Amino acid sequence: MIIYILIFFLILFFLFLYWKFYFFFRNPERIVPDGNNIVSPADGTVVYIRKIDNSLVPMSIKGKKEIKLNEIIKVGPLKEFPYYIIGVFMHPTSVHINRAPIKGVIRKIVYTKSRNLPMTLMWWRVLSGKRPYELYSRHIIENERNTTLIEGEIPLYVVQIGDVYVNKIESWIKENESVEKGQRIGIIKMGSQVDIVFPASPYIKIIVNEGQKVKAGESILAKVGV
Repeated sequence: MIIYILIFFLILFFLFLYWKFYFFFRNPERIVPDGNNIVSPADGTVVYIRKIDNSLVPMSIKGKKEIKLNEIIKVGPLKEFPYYIIGVFMHPTSVHINRAPIKGVIRKIVYTKSRNLPMTLMWWRVLSGKRPYELYSRHIIENERNTTLIEGEIPLYVVQIGDVYVNKIESWIKENESVEKGQRIGIIKMGSQVDIVFPASPYIKIIVNEGQKVKAGESILAKVGV
């Protein structure tokens, strides 16, 4: 009996090593869709889609029904017009390389160091289908993050949010550099969430839904110019 228990834990150990040093870092090619659209910056599940008015995001994560947009993006004052925010929660089995949602120029990169809270609560709410997925998930405003402003046909913020198990948020781009839609822009090691923020316009139609699985650089979140 003891030998079987030892074999079982040995298998688990080698599976963990495989995940940590190979499976986690896999880097598959993606088919980037043509057309004027916004693609997902990350693999995972769409956990929220919110319209933001007066810089207030309708989320219940800290005992209130709203939080300030800058608590998420942390880049200073923003212009006072409506925005959309879409959050993609990355699972342990997701590809963790992030991609540019649109074509444009990198205008700003702001890294914010902070303590990291676990994302376990959101993970369990996603797995069990309990909405709102973000309920009580303070990592959305508390954890370290890297915010990148891409200016293309529209201005768009990509917010890479680290988990408690994160070793590093890597950015593979620089300010004033041009990027293509679907281009690899960084990675979050070892767990994470990625949000995008862009202006709410009648010419932008969101076509994704909360709870939907998406792939970085391949899944279309919204169409522009419709």
